[in-house]
Amino acid sequence: MANRSRSVWLSRFRKLAPLWLVLLFVSSCGDQTTTMVPTEGPLVRIHVGPVPSGTVEAVLTVTAQDPTMMEKVGNKSFTEAPFDLLGVSFPPGTRGTTTFKVDLKGAAACLLATGTATLTIDSDGVLELTVNVTPVQFCGNGVTLTVQVANIAGARGIVQSTPSGISCDGGGNGCTVTVQKGTMFSLAATEINGTFNGWSGGGCPSSGLTCAVTLNQDTVVQAVFTLCRGWCKDMPPTGVTANLNAVGGTVTSNVIAAGDNGVAVAWDGATWKTASTNKTGALRGVAGRIGGTAIYVVGDGGTILKWSGSGSISSFSNITSGSTSNLNGVVIAPNLITYIVGSGGAGLILATNGTVTAKTLALGVSDLLSISSLGNSDLLVGGTKPMLATGGFAAIWDGANKSPQQMATGTKIAGNINAVLAGTAFHYAAGDGGMIVRRAAAAGNDNTWTQVAMGLTPNTIRALWSSGDNFIIAVGDNGTILSSDGNTWTKMTSTVSVHLRGVWGTGPTNIFAVGDSATILRYTP
Repeated sequence: MANRSRSVWLSRFRKLAPLWLVLLFVSSCGDQTTTMVPTEGPLVRIHVGPVPSGTVEAVLTVTAQDPTMMEKVGNKSFTEAPFDLLGVSFPPGTRGTTTFKVDLKGAAACLLATGTATLTIDSDGVLELTVNVTPVQFCGNGVTLTVQVANIAGARGIVQSTPSGISCDGGGNGCTVTVQKGTMFSLAATEINGTFNGWSGGGCPSSGLTCAVTLNQDTVVQAVFTLCRGWCKDMPPTGVTANLNAVGGTVTSNVIAAGDNGVAVAWDGATWKTASTNKTGALRGVAGRIGGTAIYVVGDGGTILKWSGSGSISSFSNITSGSTSNLNGVVIAPNLITYIVGSGGAGLILATNGTVTAKTLALGVSDLLSISSLGNSDLLVGGTKPMLATGGFAAIWDGANKSPQQMATGTKIAGNINAVLAGTAFHYAAGDGGMIVRRAAAAGNDNTWTQVAMGLTPNTIRALWSSGDNFIIAVGDNGTILSSDGNTWTKMTSTVSVHLRGVWGTGPTNIFAVGDSATILRYTP
């Protein structure tokens, strides 16, 4: 950068006076505030380019240090051409790295181009700086459409768009397009090998080979092609072999499965990828809410992790629980308060601001294993059989200190209660010996439990999930999978013989089950 003589510069400064920004730095001394007007300080001449046609305003924002090394920010709007030469003067003695940001705008304050450059001010001379601006697509009103193609069990398919821009086969190329906000795209799925299993995201219908999307915001659409129907195996990430204990998510493209040795994997709508947790203990519970923004994972040693990203892998953040208990079950209530249960009858309440409060739900219980939300502060919990008891532990927890026991008399699960499920019409509990019991959800029936699904399996049930009172799934040992329409239970054909430990889905046509040896199953009707 070349220095210019101050006399020449001042001459040009006067000619370009409407374009110049003078930063006034304010310093405080006791109760008196003094405004320092620059006189013979550094002068920076800023060359801006390329300036788009239609530019009617340039906004210059400068971040600098004043003579006391305090950071100051000043900005100025210029509404008279030319816009390719701007300038700023500073108080004498200003030094250090200074940032210059230029926004070029068109009619209606539409952002046409933007650029940033830095300059180290090391003297009170005249300095030159070039700020190269980059055009902003669609004048700040651009939106991106991303299509994720998942080819399951060896299937192959392609999604193409009208107008053109999308031609995606799952390889990553041709899967993203940026267009003007409000543009409508028609997406068409073409089966190459296998069958098309449906859409998700973007307001697309769950079935049919076409989908119309109006892009008013950045949008992600998933398309699934499969060779398999029923329960089919998904491929875990390379190198992942640990047992997976739980699964949960927020949408079809944001699912977390977690398991032993601190292992977690994330589904982004197309593939499973490893998600780093920086933990070595077992992770035992996963919870998210459909349409929510966070997924919580809990595990040994009081571990609570929060996943706030999408399926495109980022990392977990750690929440300090203040507990050393092994945490086994977690649920997010409708008011977004998160409730957690674990060993020794421990209960934790995670507020939306991240604070954790500890409660003791049940003395004398070795482990609480599962929790399900009846409402904002009405929770169903289940756990191991207390000493000398004839059945597993079940209780209703009010989210505070009350937890009246369930199944104290009458029908009960003889062994441990591994899974509970709070439905609208009925509440369910399941556990050892393949036993599943239920009671009416209505008040006044708190302890009238009845066995269902009798004789279907002797295998331990480890997890329950439902998309409503008329669609319930139970999974357990030796590949056991049971389903219910709310009245009748049936045994489903399973493709595995390992123990299944977790189940979750977004609806009856998109369900994940996970288990030992990194087993991941997906249900496609």
